[in-house]
Amino acid sequence: MHPIPGRALAGGLLALPLVLSGCQSSPEISTPETPPFVFRSLDLRQKQADGQRDWDLTSPEARYNVRQRLVRARNPAGLLYRNNRPAFSIRAQSAMVFNDGELVILEGQVQLQQLQGQKVLIRGDRLRWTPGQSLLVMEQRPQADDASSRIRSTTAQLRQDTQQLTLKGVVQLEQWTGKVNKQADPTTVIRTGLADWNLGDGDLKARGPVLGQRRDDQNTLQQLQASRLTGNTQKGFIDLIEPVQVRIPKRQGVLEALTTRWNFQKETLTSSEPFQARMEQSSLSGQNFRVNLKDTTVLVTGGCRLKQPGDQLDAERCLWNWSDDAVLAEGQVVLRRQANDQITRSQRLEGKVGKKGLVVFSAPGDKVRSQLSLEESRPGPEQKRKPAPVSF
Repeated sequence: MHPIPGRALAGGLLALPLVLSGCQSSPEISTPETPPFVFRSLDLRQKQADGQRDWDLTSPEARYNVRQRLVRARNPAGLLYRNNRPAFSIRAQSAMVFNDGELVILEGQVQLQQLQGQKVLIRGDRLRWTPGQSLLVMEQRPQADDASSRIRSTTAQLRQDTQQLTLKGVVQLEQWTGKVNKQADPTTVIRTGLADWNLGDGDLKARGPVLGQRRDDQNTLQQLQASRLTGNTQKGFIDLIEPVQVRIPKRQGVLEALTTRWNFQKETLTSSEPFQARMEQSSLSGQNFRVNLKDTTVLVTGGCRLKQPGDQLDAERCLWNWSDDAVLAEGQVVLRRQANDQITRSQRLEGKVGKKGLVVFSAPGDKVRSQLSLEESRPGPEQKRKPAPVSF
């Protein structure tokens, strides 16, 4: 069945039943309800007012009810166009076309496949499509997949003309790293409020609160919180908007930062803003940081300061590996100890995180200069001596 071009499909759909009714020999005999017409195939092609292609819908079998102006189709498949080019393919187990194309309901394993760009696949159980508004709403169990991630929500609304996908309800972003196996549990899961994702340019915006976690098998490696997020899935990053908090439960570690960029392709968290971090009895602060989730390291390259009971270390650069507890401080390193007012200076100090998160430093193979203030025992209060500096 081939309707005429244009927004209105009624003329094409009604022409066949009118011809068939003119062939009846007893027009005075009427039936209470006209039975549906069964077509061997259905082929609807729609154009926009300017003549550009809008959408196609085909089916190997369809039934048309004249009175209700309703088409029921089996195994429908179609194309949605943008700028006269195929933008999405669509398929389902069944479809109902109301009022000659004003509304289309697709049900059963509905798939909406992006044909350009990121090739995002949107799936669900029921799709409400309003062609005149360029609007498609996945109402039941929607999810959208690209090569390495998946977004789930309560409902998903796609604008055919702008490729803007709006996700409503509980929105969950799932991310896989390494060799992607979406049959396995995702590496990272982030939950947000309402989210807008442009499938054309990759821009992503989501309301807060943002709650996420990164897992390894059954262990929670990191937990994160943020007020909201922005990003771009084509460029492979998400910006967590301040205040940002990252927890490492296994080490009782907490990182508090301003706006932080998560590059999920490189598996890094970076910020050029001041931050503070705590691990049991130790604290770390600096002007910026870079967390490599894959290598389990935290790198501070500006104004690194480590504090712990009785000690304070300042350096230009600090590196901590939370897997093997190794700590490295480089560049104008100054270590101050309350005991004996000791000050140690070096270009490089190495350390190890021990009990209760305390770091023990050493300087193997490097030149170290230390200064101590010592007080000798004195017999009485009348004898007073000034502290004598000792240099090494």
